[in-house]
Amino acid sequence: MDELNQLALSALDAAIATLLPASVPGGLTREVRLLPEAVLPAGIGGYIGLHPEPRGEIYGRRLRARLQISIRGGNEGNASSYLDQIVQGLLTQHQGDLRREGLQSLSLRPDSVDTRNAQFDLSFEYRHLPTVSGGIIQDLDLSVANNRTPYRGRFVADLACSSLSGLADPLADFFAPDDLDLNASSPTPAWSYNSVAGCIEQTSTARGGPLTLTQARKAGPQLLWRPSAAPLNISRFIASVEFASGSPDGIGLVFGRSDADNLCYFLASERHQYQLFGCRQGGSYRFIGSPVTDVGLELNSRHRLSLTVYDQTLIATLDGVQTLAVIADTPVPKGELGLFTHGNNSARFYRVQLIELI
Repeated sequence: MDELNQLALSALDAAIATLLPASVPGGLTREVRLLPEAVLPAGIGGYIGLHPEPRGEIYGRRLRARLQISIRGGNEGNASSYLDQIVQGLLTQHQGDLRREGLQSLSLRPDSVDTRNAQFDLSFEYRHLPTVSGGIIQDLDLSVANNRTPYRGRFVADLACSSLSGLADPLADFFAPDDLDLNASSPTPAWSYNSVAGCIEQTSTARGGPLTLTQARKAGPQLLWRPSAAPLNISRFIASVEFASGSPDGIGLVFGRSDADNLCYFLASERHQYQLFGCRQGGSYRFIGSPVTDVGLELNSRHRLSLTVYDQTLIATLDGVQTLAVIADTPVPKGELGLFTHGNNSARFYRVQLIELI
């Protein structure tokens, strides 16, 4: 028996209990059943990241389950009213409150509802935090990721930015192209290597387009990754980047870039609580699918962003939790991949990993 799976199930039970009314009206009883449908590793093979204190690894599980609620006893009217109270209470929970309990989604199955019964589909993320300091994973081959795509993974590169310290040109395997679509008042991008923190930094508020979702135009500093000084040319991949941001504005990745007028991008904004996929094709911007809102990230803390891109499927995972999945109208084109910011003057990137899906 997998101990983490059992802990995840227990945590889900506890999370649901906190969301249900504490009391049951007299004459009624409440039966709550959780039926797990799948328990999967979160993050990369179950590994999510590092916990600062106590220092150690964070492991996680993702669950899909069905929640069944039944009301027994009493008359039909009282039972129906109490069930309505429970259903409305669950469905009107703030998304941020649900996520703090580990619930990534919760939806009612309309065909299951009668006066005494209701069922919900849900997804849940469990993170197992260390209780004492322990050994730290220093190297993790991204090719061992739980690949659920139709393709095989081919390891491309894994760069811990701390290893660049002491080099004459720490950014020799990167290229910062000029983005000619910045706002007229925008400062120029400022990429550099911070040898003390062991990371690549972008410290300019450079951007083109609004910080909000009013437009898909999201131009900004790009730092293309060119392992062994060779431009990448891939369309199907799993990319992972460990980053931290002291700014609440856009941070993410650019991919499928063939030139300044043709590229795709992922951005996360803490200020405006969104994550999005977008692209620029022939100089015109548009969103890919719909942005997701009410999704933030903690500032000045390390996070792991993973993008899975193949054919017309684009999936973003933040700290082991799938936060955005969209289907593009056309397959993602081949191109380069790199770091990307939008109005963010305090972006730090600590590690980048890449496998190509073949």
